Amino acid sequence: MAGVGFGGAYYLGWFGPEDVYSAPPDPCALLDTDAAGEIAGNGENLEVYDADHSYAYGAEGMQCVVSPGYGAASGHEVDLRATVFTSEVNGIRRENGIEAARTYFYGSRPESDGAESATCPDGRLPLSGTRSGSGHALYRLDNLVVEVEVLPADPEVEETLDEAGRTQAAVDLLCDAVSRAG
Repeated sequence: MAGVGFGGAYYLGWFGPEDVYSAPPDPCALLDTDAAGEIAGNGENLEVYDADHSYAYGAEGMQCVVSPGYGAASGHEVDLRATVFTSEVNGIRRENGIEAARTYFYGSRPESDGAESATCPDGRLPLSGTRSGSGHALYRLDNLVVEVEVLPADPEVEETLDEAGRTQAAVDLLCDAVSRAG
């Protein structure tokens, strides 16, 4: 009978890895804003700000946005999102934060161009590619998912990076951010 109780508790999610992060770290502290500012261009009108990026169920997120600003002649917006998935009790079932982060991470896989996967200098393997023309890279640390997107330029702003360049810039910024996060 004890085996059935233990198996049932395991099935309902009461046993499993514990959440490591309880709140998202400061996204602008993770992002190399100087490097993101160079990608955004137009230093005089550069905008850097935090924004809420929470998901409705079991996740809290913050994002750091670096934008060329009003009247910029060239550059790309850079977004870093740090999202923490926490364990939730749903009736008698416990949804594990680490499992929720893993599901989000693999469900958010960017489109691959068939090139070899990017590797960070410390050996980490982020997911990277494109999404709607944006360079996109993401990495999961337990129940924390860190993502960086380098968006295409607005129509009135000159692009300084092609699609492959935006993806590589996203990977470079992500690798630096993940090393700061832990």
